[in-house]
Amino acid sequence: MSLTVRRILDLPSMRGAKLVAGAAAADRTVSSVSVLEYSIPNETQHQLFSAINFEGNELVITAFANICNDTEAQKAVIRRLAEAGEIGILLYYVGTFVPFIAKDVAACADSLNFALIEMPHSNSLRYSDAISEISEAIFREEEGETNFVAEILEDVSLLPTELRSVSTVLKMLRDRLRASLILSDQDKNIINIATFPHGRENELKERFESGSMDPGWDVCTSYISGRGIKNLRLTTVRENGSALLSHQIAMTVETLHLFLVIWSPNHGEAVIAELVRAILQDESLKMRRLAALFSIDVKSLDTMIVIRSGNDAERMLESVKDKLSPFISRPVVDLYQDCIVLFLASGMGEDIIESVSLVLADMDCMMIRAFCLRDTGDVRKAFLEIQPSLELACRIYRRKVLNLVDVQLVNYFLSVLTKGEDEIAKVLSPVKVLEETEDAGPLLETLEAFILDADLSTLRTSRMMNVHNNTVKYRIRRISSLLHADITKAPQSVMLYRALMMRRILKEQASG
Repeated sequence: MSLTVRRILDLPSMRGAKLVAGAAAADRTVSSVSVLEYSIPNETQHQLFSAINFEGNELVITAFANICNDTEAQKAVIRRLAEAGEIGILLYYVGTFVPFIAKDVAACADSLNFALIEMPHSNSLRYSDAISEISEAIFREEEGETNFVAEILEDVSLLPTELRSVSTVLKMLRDRLRASLILSDQDKNIINIATFPHGRENELKERFESGSMDPGWDVCTSYISGRGIKNLRLTTVRENGSALLSHQIAMTVETLHLFLVIWSPNHGEAVIAELVRAILQDESLKMRRLAALFSIDVKSLDTMIVIRSGNDAERMLESVKDKLSPFISRPVVDLYQDCIVLFLASGMGEDIIESVSLVLADMDCMMIRAFCLRDTGDVRKAFLEIQPSLELACRIYRRKVLNLVDVQLVNYFLSVLTKGEDEIAKVLSPVKVLEETEDAGPLLETLEAFILDADLSTLRTSRMMNVHNNTVKYRIRRISSLLHADITKAPQSVMLYRALMMRRILKEQASG
């Protein structure tokens, strides 16, 4: 849980303080607190004020001492701070300096979602009490934090458009980590830098470029890459001797990566790619944040189609998108671990899902469908079941469209292989009689096609085997006679399915 404006109001040093305007900012995260006293406005003061480098996500302490009776100047300060991404103001000594908070000043703060907090009317209050307590609370919160990626991205999304920059994100990360960050290209040319303590840019830049970092500093280099992003280097520097934790560095890299993806010129395609990745990795916070960008209801995505992509995966992905365009305007589809993964919603209708399957199957590719996935945990479990045996399933089945249960059966038979010859013999026993006949070859070949590939259709079997339909019918009757059972009905058909599938897997493994 992050330290928000709402939670800061519960601190002892804030007892009696009131949020009088900007209630929409109550749940924004506070990264720091600073002091600003604005003198009587003139051109020199205006230039000085404009030159201040506000960092964003700060609470500013002030008494408006020198503009206590100038509501226009007070509103100008609020607008300037809001434009810089600051969260709000702690206004001290109301009744001593500012007689009261004017309605138009409060309205200005409300219109900008800028927190205006009126401190208790007491001349004994000290700025230092709030500064030390808020700073300590921020430090404790950040030390125990396990994931700040979604929070920082949310904070960036609330900033004015002109402040949504790599520079701003680096400063937010700098304040979060209490470390310097240097973003550079592969040749170590600096793109952006944010230093802690502040104001060390020139010195750190010289040390970085000359390779003369202090040996007592903790320096770590990571790399950021992805679709539409050239390889970037991120160097983190802590000068106090304490090293950043590995998960802090990983979150920092992920935050920058996602910022570049979401707010890049071609962010649409990249965001969908990251959304697919977040769903498959069961990263719920990131998934919800990315889905919100395109108003995608992730909970409705309960059908997954996994396509074996082949050699030219990028080209096939573009072909899949083209095939999907008549059905879905923005499909949730991308490459993941050498597969093309597509998510659909059952609410689209079974006819559309079936049409999509048929259209994609016409591309001469094998696909596996998983239905009724309740959440991202189910999605990840299904994908992990598909991935190890995908290639084998594609060789065993002669159908282009498989369901998850087909792959689960392959996984089951592979597990039987690990149990030894006795277990394998039990599974194969229903076809042992056929193996001992003179015409075992054509009979078993026909039975395999009939049960495994043709859905018990003699006509489809004849077409697959390129023989007359009457020939298939004769062989099926002979097989039923040899087995003394109707092979089209359970349990005989189930036992034969298991035996024939095991035979096919054994042949594939022997030939592979």
